[in-house]
Amino acid sequence: MEEKKTTLKGSLHSIISLYVGLVLLFSCQWNIAVSQSSALRFLPGFPGPLPFHLETGYVGVGESNQDQLFYYFVQSDTNPQEDPLVLWLTGGPGCSAWSGLVYEIGM
Repeated sequence: MEEKKTTLKGSLHSIISLYVGLVLLFSCQWNIAVSQSSALRFLPGFPGPLPFHLETGYVGVGESNQDQLFYYFVQSDTNPQEDPLVLWLTGGPGCSAWSGLVYEIGM
């Protein structure tokens, strides 16, 4: 009877350890994927490569970066080192900010 309890305890400990390990592994992979940005050279419907530098990605906000905001970064064509940075917030869930960026600011 004592041997059964020890085996059951060891199995339960192994299952819990495996579960915690998998949760940590998947949460780290999700966080890395969400936080990465990527430079885009082509857009659907646009003929050829883009004539400007465009990056997209997510940035974490909130006390522990629990919320993610999608962003577009368009580098200045004239002098990126000296030109001011403009932060343009528009859009929302299911509402792209691309049209506001292109039509309201102009590119």
